[in-house]
Amino acid sequence: MNPVVFGPADRQLFGLYHPPGRTPARGTGVVLCSPLGYEAMCAHRTYRHLATRLAAAGFPVLRFDYHGTGDSAGEPDEPGRVRAWLDNVGAAIEQLRAMAGVREVDLFGVRFGATLAAVAAGERSDVRSLVLWGPCTSGRSYVRELRAFRMIREQGGQPSPAPERDGDEDVAGYMFDRATVADLTAVDLLARRGRPAARALVLPRDDLPGGEKRLAAHLEACGVQTALRAEPGYAGMMRDPQDTIVPGNTLDGIVDWLQRSGDAACAEAPARTSTSSVLLTRSSASRAGVREEALFFGEQSRVFGILSEPGAGPANPDLPAVVFLNVGANHRVGPNRMYVTLARELAARGYVSFRFDVAGIGDSPVDSSACENRLYSKDSVADVKAAMTFLTRIRGVKRFVLAGVCSGAYLAFHAGMEDARVAGQIVINPQTFEWKEGDSVELSIRRSYKSTRHYMRALLDRRVWTEVLRGEVNVRGIASVLHQRFTDGAGARIRELMARSRGRPPPCTEIERAFRAMSDRGVHSLLVFSSNDGGLDMIEKHLGRNARKMKARDNFRLAIVEGADHTFTPIDARRELHQLVTRFVAGAFPPASPRDSVARAPAR
Repeated sequence: MNPVVFGPADRQLFGLYHPPGRTPARGTGVVLCSPLGYEAMCAHRTYRHLATRLAAAGFPVLRFDYHGTGDSAGEPDEPGRVRAWLDNVGAAIEQLRAMAGVREVDLFGVRFGATLAAVAAGERSDVRSLVLWGPCTSGRSYVRELRAFRMIREQGGQPSPAPERDGDEDVAGYMFDRATVADLTAVDLLARRGRPAARALVLPRDDLPGGEKRLAAHLEACGVQTALRAEPGYAGMMRDPQDTIVPGNTLDGIVDWLQRSGDAACAEAPARTSTSSVLLTRSSASRAGVREEALFFGEQSRVFGILSEPGAGPANPDLPAVVFLNVGANHRVGPNRMYVTLARELAARGYVSFRFDVAGIGDSPVDSSACENRLYSKDSVADVKAAMTFLTRIRGVKRFVLAGVCSGAYLAFHAGMEDARVAGQIVINPQTFEWKEGDSVELSIRRSYKSTRHYMRALLDRRVWTEVLRGEVNVRGIASVLHQRFTDGAGARIRELMARSRGRPPPCTEIERAFRAMSDRGVHSLLVFSSNDGGLDMIEKHLGRNARKMKARDNFRLAIVEGADHTFTPIDARRELHQLVTRFVAGAFPPASPRDSVARAPAR
């Protein structure tokens, strides 16, 4: 797996090239076209496994991020998104042909990634085969699905922001502006004429009926040799990233179908093409130049990350590097592409930033004996320490700020406890700091009710009482959790009063001791919680309401953000989080010279 940056200088794309695992290589390469938005996060693990299988079968493979998505340059709200994404598919095809020496390519895609693959193939003559899994035959129906998904989240209590403009769609934190919505709506695979490829494999979804049968018939009518196969695995593949199930049997079937193309030609010697793992881009807020480099480190160079630096010149090594840690099983870009935006903005302000995948998550594979998607594992602390050691070696940085949401916050906290190189921590919506081997993530999520503050405010909302009367609220479960919280809180206050009455210091939990010890060591801490997040009660159990037990300490701050969900999906909440993080870093570790301020010069 080799990182590669390609495309126009002002719109660079990030990709991962999987060279063929046998010689001679096949004469056809495979480009994997991702779905959009939240679906791309869910399918990321499956795409990596498919790429690995295809490479082992002799295919050179390229998977990549569209402009304005993932690790590529650009912003999601730039104009002409659909046209840009189609051009990106074309650029990926050209890049793979140049790197691998192949004459033709096969395109694979899931959901709208399949749609883009089909449209892009119709504009070219070098696409041999299409593999379309759950394709969106109609852009209009796809937009309806996006709106339905947003409404389901709203009915489930997930906050949803007001659109930036009338006609915009914000779906699970991924914005589609009204121009993009219009362009998506205009796409109709069944209205397209011409033969996009010689052959096609169409795989229907196994959870909801779609238009796959009609698409298969339409492709046949256009002269495409088409196979329609009902294979399992779509629903499991598209679960939340921590719950995804890689559909191994179906992936093996896809590889087998591509192998049986009848094309036994081998790849030609590739032309001498210079490839780079360095991407030049700009921060979204200041528009300052940023330089990013894809790097491997750790044991057997298995751990993968992206280093962000000021584009105008090297960062001051006396400033700490900010290291972003995986949110659940989301890969290094973070939910809503949060980590990419923050890393680039901090780099523009003069700080080295590093977002990486711990072993078993994203693009940091583990050997066959280890488990993937292993969350809340203290074994991952070793990867965090390895990342710090690596950054010291290549950039001379000696101090670090660790940042993470949820399970990433857990890792930041425990790495900060153990390693004196940690000078700061940004802990966002942690659910727990105490985790025992064998604890169930699923059970923890089910038990993670919203904050007590949320429920107390809800008592004054007439709509909530209507939902209670309709039986739409788990009153018994909420009452049980609140009873336990009040019992724990009352018990803690009684123990504190008894200790004071006897002239003894108030009792202290292990978590409070850890925060105090880090504070005494000089570690700066920023804790950020959504006002309705259940983790807020967890931290108040240890540090008191509004973290009053740490209030007197200048290097500790608690911030509560209204209107945010667990991963800061609403745009306004995300903007507030970005301001909190950047101000915290600049305030705790101010740039020491003019070169550490926001760089306005072009990226090098």
